[in-house]
Amino acid sequence: MTTTQRDYHRLATGRPVVKNNRRTSPSKHQREFATYAKKLHVLQWLESHSMESTLDTFFKGVTGTARKTAWKKILHWRKQRDHIAEAANSPSIAFNRTTRVPGTATTLSTEAEENIANWVCQLRADGVPVSRLLLACKAMEVAKDLGLKPNEFKASQPWITGFFRRWGMTMRAKTRSGQANLAQGEAALETFSARIQEVIRTQAIEKEYNADQTGINFEYLPKTTIDATGAKTVWMKCSGHEKDRMTAMLLADTKGTKYPLFLVLKSPKSKIKEVVQENLTERNGFGKQVWREVQELHERHPSRIFGNPTAWWNGLISIAFLKYHFGYREGKDVKNVLLLWDDFSAHFTDDVIAYTKKVKVVLEKIPPTFTWICQPADVAWMKPLKAHMRHQWVKHLRDEIEKANLSEGKFTLRPPSRFELVEWVNEAWENIPRKTIIKGFTKCKIISTMPTSVEVPESTVEPA
Repeated sequence: MTTTQRDYHRLATGRPVVKNNRRTSPSKHQREFATYAKKLHVLQWLESHSMESTLDTFFKGVTGTARKTAWKKILHWRKQRDHIAEAANSPSIAFNRTTRVPGTATTLSTEAEENIANWVCQLRADGVPVSRLLLACKAMEVAKDLGLKPNEFKASQPWITGFFRRWGMTMRAKTRSGQANLAQGEAALETFSARIQEVIRTQAIEKEYNADQTGINFEYLPKTTIDATGAKTVWMKCSGHEKDRMTAMLLADTKGTKYPLFLVLKSPKSKIKEVVQENLTERNGFGKQVWREVQELHERHPSRIFGNPTAWWNGLISIAFLKYHFGYREGKDVKNVLLLWDDFSAHFTDDVIAYTKKVKVVLEKIPPTFTWICQPADVAWMKPLKAHMRHQWVKHLRDEIEKANLSEGKFTLRPPSRFELVEWVNEAWENIPRKTIIKGFTKCKIISTMPTSVEVPESTVEPA
């Protein structure tokens, strides 16, 4: 016996599907909940029009029982006009449909949350970092003490967000780190300032300088990047030189005069002792091939460049630095000058101290724990310098992306060359305004007020 096949699909039984079909019947406004802004608009319309006009304007097509319900709803709003007007005039809740007292629907009581907030404030007063995870752990401990089970309170991310909102807190990036707090720093600054003023008075100091060294990276990769939500792996391409760096020594005085940078680049050490000595005495630590490039950089920029296997500052470079900037003072009848320098071993070797006496440079150490508040360079100069370096790196990255798009090949990030990096840091140093240099000395209480005149032009360099 053969079966016959239907030439059509059997229609589905039950309620017909209405998806993707626009409804033609008028809205009954049964499940609409107005915001405070709309409620105030309706009440303002009612003040200058009749109730029938208000219903026809804001509840079109409503008849019968639904119209009576809308009528009663508007009358109920009119009784709450003061509350509605206050909420509608507040930008934060104008588009809310209702309001409630903060903490109404929270699992933990207000007293319990207040204890957690005080705990956070105590930790932050001591400088202890408080993360979302640490806050969640503390909240779970409090919930356990209150007799709440883990399934009743989980210290979820929405709860943490609400906790921040209720207690005026937010996640912040660190601006500095260290063992000392602000009060200790201010006390150290007062002591340091008094000591420096005493040195200036007793040593008859003619001019004050500050020198500070900082690392200059070949790459400035950001800590965060834009990526798809929920991505488990966030990859950042680099050139493989993100840990490479050079050292830059900055020098400026209280008049706002900036002096040529001293840069230390990484240069491999020769295996032949005679060649090593020759490189140190004749080529600033570089080999013959690289020295040609360094000489070209010396011609292009005022900075002086040295090289060693670690790209770190050392005692020999300290003496070369002092000879370059203060060597003209040797053997002359001149007044003392003051140089504020980091408490770093290479800055205060026996040879360095002996040479400073020859050129009448009085060395004073910056308190090692409080450079962030006692050193003019750290207080005012470094931030604009590093900001310019990051800007140049982003510009370099954009150029590399454009080159890859034009070549239609695989994108490969090229690190900046020696020429580019030296140019960037010299340009960054030149772009720091004179008032920023002076502001560093003023904030560190080395000088009391901004000088009105400049004895030495900003581009002038004292002879070596």
